[in-house]
Amino acid sequence: MESEGFVMQTFEAKSALEAKNYAEAQIARAATCPPWRHAVFGLMMGGLIATPAIDLPLRFAALAVLLAAIPIIIASDRKRTGMFINGYRRGKTRIVVAGILVVELGMYSLSCVRALGHSDKVTPLVLGLAGVVIGTLGSMLWQRVFVSELGA
Repeated sequence: MESEGFVMQTFEAKSALEAKNYAEAQIARAATCPPWRHAVFGLMMGGLIATPAIDLPLRFAALAVLLAAIPIIIASDRKRTGMFINGYRRGKTRIVVAGILVVELGMYSLSCVRALGHSDKVTPLVLGLAGVVIGTLGSMLWQRVFVSELGA
């Protein structure tokens, strides 16, 4: 009698684990973004880096557009997949995010110094282009790591 209870608990545990793995695989498939979604993230990061090259009134407008894009992207993701996955989550994806932020914020800082301290409008634009590429590739890497963590 006691061994039947153990067998039942083992069966229930295996079933629960299989259900969890199935749900994670479904999330991984749903979380696969189209290329344009990665490019939008890259454009936002590059745009932020380039903003110091813009004169102050237009810089505020550009920053407002970039900030307004965040809830639009969240809504788009929810409409497209039924969910929005925060990029800053536990696991290896957090390491990817930290790397992206260190690089992108470093480029933004350099952009600010060059534009605001040295009246250099070219360097922020070049750094902004690099930020687009790094942001896009970083977003793609984040997705790969996320899907890999889910075992899909």
